[in-house]
Amino acid sequence: MRKALFLIAVLFLTALVSHAQTEKGSQTLGADLGFTYLKSSGTTIDPYGNSTYNSSSKSTKFNIGPSYSFFIGDKLDLGTSLTYSQNTYSYPAGNNLQKQSEREFGGAIYLRKYFMFQEKIGLRAGPRIGYYRDINKITYEPANDIYNQDAKTDNFVGGFNLDLVYYPSKHLGFTASLANLYYTHFKSGLGTQGNAKGDNFNASFINDGLSLSVFYAFGK
Repeated sequence: MRKALFLIAVLFLTALVSHAQTEKGSQTLGADLGFTYLKSSGTTIDPYGNSTYNSSSKSTKFNIGPSYSFFIGDKLDLGTSLTYSQNTYSYPAGNNLQKQSEREFGGAIYLRKYFMFQEKIGLRAGPRIGYYRDINKITYEPANDIYNQDAKTDNFVGGFNLDLVYYPSKHLGFTASLANLYYTHFKSGLGTQGNAKGDNFNASFINDGLSLSVFYAFGK
């Protein structure tokens, strides 16, 4: 939270005199980048064996993808994006170490309204819908083929996003994700372990990793 407030303050102080290109007829081409690293450690108690052991887990995720939007009205754009992400986990599972690798690719369509301060810095918010395909592989150390798992999941997502927007020049812009609210319907194929489907509802506010975008504005 403090980092987000500091980022907003810096952007206000360093905003230049140029104006954002957000009028009807403008277009943007951009790239989305994201990175998350989480690590934890502690002590786990085994109530059945009356023993304790040290445990730790870590997760590393990055994503990248292109985006394009067209301003259908002043400060209102309609756009699309593609994304590819890779996520790795490792954490204890009893006496084993469970490792999980996940690759995801897909795309989304979105509509966003811009609320700008002196055409330099502001917020944008709006709905989006998307489809994402996950390929998930779980392995254990020492090797345990019984619990090893390969899964493929189709995710159908609808939600609402809030971003911070900053234009250091008329044609160059940066954004940072502030909040996300979304619903996911998923269907998973678990190979020999069957199938699964379900629904998730998630909300996050400046706590879902660092997600940044850079874009070039052109057109009108």
